[in-house]
Amino acid sequence: MNTATHLQNELSIKNACIEFMFSYQQKNLQKMLSLCDTDGIVEFVPLGDGGVGKIGELGKAIWGGLMECFPDIDNTLDSAIAEDENTVRCQVVIRGTQVKDFADIKNKGKHFDSDHIFIFRLNENNTINHINISWDHEDFKRQLGS
Repeated sequence: MNTATHLQNELSIKNACIEFMFSYQQKNLQKMLSLCDTDGIVEFVPLGDGGVGKIGELGKAIWGGLMECFPDIDNTLDSAIAEDENTVRCQVVIRGTQVKDFADIKNKGKHFDSDHIFIFRLNENNTINHINISWDHEDFKRQLGS
């Protein structure tokens, strides 16, 4: 692959991931999912085996729940780095104020501000088909008073 083609591909895969994070910021779950293979895999790493499933099922349920329970949820994309021709690592800060119980975390009206790492893998059509998400879950729960 020549340098120009490599740079064009790197920009293209980054753009898909940046658009995903922007759609998340806009709380546009349908747009987020439209950038993904809904049969692709999402891994919410701190949740263990229960945090692994299909993007169109588990991902949709968790992101939808977050948007409902944290209606002011927001994110700041600090970096998007192409690690290879189909992998992008994004460093993101996610924040929000809880207004409803979320999973096992009772609502105490508290705010969280949490660093996350999203590792996106894309197929040959630049569709996201695997997302690995990590964060300090204990700190997240502590911030929310759990």
